Amino acid sequence: MNNGSSTVDIFLRHGTIVTMDPERRILVDGSIAIANGKITSVGPDKDIAPSLKSSVVRDLHGAVVHPGLVDAHVHTGLDLIRGLVSESTADWTDVETPFINSRTAKDDYLSTLICCMEMVSNGSTIYSDTGSSYDLDATAEATKLVGARGMPGAFLADQAGEIDGWLAPLDECLNTLEAQSKRYPFQNGGKVRCAISLAGMETASDQLLIESKMLANKLDAPMIMHQSWDEEEVQKTLETHGKRPIEHLADLGILGPNLTLVHMIHLDENEVDLIAETNTKVVHCPSASIRRAKGAFRVGKIVEMLEHGVPVSLGSDGHSGKHDITRQMYLAATVHRETRNQIPIISAQTAFEMATINGAKALSMESEIGSLTPGKAADLVIHGLNRIESRPRFRNPLVNIVYHSLSSTVSSVMVDGEFIFDDGRFMRFDEEEIFKELDLRSQAIEEKCGIQLDNDWPLVN
Repeated sequence: MNNGSSTVDIFLRHGTIVTMDPERRILVDGSIAIANGKITSVGPDKDIAPSLKSSVVRDLHGAVVHPGLVDAHVHTGLDLIRGLVSESTADWTDVETPFINSRTAKDDYLSTLICCMEMVSNGSTIYSDTGSSYDLDATAEATKLVGARGMPGAFLADQAGEIDGWLAPLDECLNTLEAQSKRYPFQNGGKVRCAISLAGMETASDQLLIESKMLANKLDAPMIMHQSWDEEEVQKTLETHGKRPIEHLADLGILGPNLTLVHMIHLDENEVDLIAETNTKVVHCPSASIRRAKGAFRVGKIVEMLEHGVPVSLGSDGHSGKHDITRQMYLAATVHRETRNQIPIISAQTAFEMATINGAKALSMESEIGSLTPGKAADLVIHGLNRIESRPRFRNPLVNIVYHSLSSTVSSVMVDGEFIFDDGRFMRFDEEEIFKELDLRSQAIEEKCGIQLDNDWPLVN
């Protein structure tokens, strides 16, 4: 290196780097320089290596590197009951309600811990939760222990909805939003920060919607909520307001670039136009719709929204499936083809945009994350070369990631320039101790809630 070299904290060399920059460059022999948790330079190794030096240099030997994936919709507080829900109905309140009514701050901590561990090990570096925290500090503590980024929140509704116990007066909902935002400000640059999140799905009064949007504007934070999840919700809005849900939100002045709507399954063409015209963001949760037969692929208009330029992102949702955004990429890129009888309808490239830069837009964080470009946070994923799913190796890795290897090859995950998961192991804690604690708590939950799965095969001790 020459005398004009600059010193960085970490220098990752000789990787196949999917940058997701505006040109969507894939660097066949690329390198990334990191200092103070930020990317300082990224480019072909031959161009940037001569001017850089670092005490920490890692040769990636051609391994695939890409931005940390964005799980734009989860429910971290419910993972302790995954595996206990019914196989014969989409109504899971018989499991969710008793758990919610008896859970503790420790439950929130453990549930968030297992959720974050799964997300990180599958390549996600940030999540957004539109409300499942019983104890916000416990949720934040677990998120910080893993080292991930998170946007947690309480489940806020001032009108009766799907789950008993998640209901509060208007003033209490607004006070909670204010308190959350003060405790974990969106604009403070922290790993844990709060959006203005509501339950949605006709559980928010017009006044709560309007004042929440005003608060989001005031705090320069995103407003995120469930919307148009099922036909009953749409029918309720038609009966109450005489208009479809998105038309009603437009009348209230809610739509806009700092609003993100989750699911968005049951829409008509006019609603798609309203979403596109207002630059409202959308989160598509493929596995959640499939598991509960809600219709995202049968009747949904995700494809039309993408064609209209809507930045649709991806979410794994709650305990309806695996917290793995590569699985959501695969479903988005394949099932829409099956239901539309058209190839391609969503390409591997589009699916990858949904999982990265579109996810960053959904969380109003596109200036911080979502691509590997100078100035952004060093949040990235490295895929290992020691699994058969990483072979055969071609110059363009996208097709293999989206359709074949998925998350099976994720080896290392970095957030803010720190390896929080490296060579298949979590770096901040002993995961075996966590497993023991989770096993004890899961047994207690099953016994306390008295849940019996329907059509179950006999359990023999």
